[in-house]
Amino acid sequence: MRATRATSPLPIAPITAGIRRDRELVDRCLSGEPAAWTALYQMCHEPLLAAIRSFLREAAADASLVDEIAARVWYAVICKDGERLSRFDVSRGCRLTTFLSILAKGEARQHFRSESRRRVREQTASRPEGEARSWHRTIPLASEEEFLRTLTRSERAYYETVLVGSRTGESAGEYSAENSWQLRRRVRKKLDLFLDSDA
Repeated sequence: MRATRATSPLPIAPITAGIRRDRELVDRCLSGEPAAWTALYQMCHEPLLAAIRSFLREAAADASLVDEIAARVWYAVICKDGERLSRFDVSRGCRLTTFLSILAKGEARQHFRSESRRRVREQTASRPEGEARSWHRTIPLASEEEFLRTLTRSERAYYETVLVGSRTGESAGEYSAENSWQLRRRVRKKLDLFLDSDA
């Protein structure tokens, strides 16, 4: 019988007095104490703005964007009776300001993804129906494979050979006018749904 090697438990981050105070403040907020919410905002808002500016880099010059992301964080913290705030875990060894900055990174990613998809929708909508489209250039690279997974095999083949293929005219000849119209319509509908899903 093989001897199993004993595994040591993962080290637990030290829980400092500051982290304990943060958790006490969170608990007071979750119990519905208005003064606790005021204290939370006063303690965390400026560090939150500084964290947002640091990871936005050059985009941080847009003060309204910084404020919007901060507002999204505060909304995430208070909605559903503070469900997200209740996830603040002292065993992770980080302060409440760090926890909020992590939420802010997620909100910023969501914002930029939504903005990217909105621009794609506007570009797609502004093109004439009959114009050959380079859709592979309008869908963000990170999202194209995600979009392709929503297509059936025949829709994907049409998308790749006709809609984004370099030989659009020749490839289109492989499809009847009615079949081409149906496939184009189905792919466009799925693209619209895909782009709207994160708006």
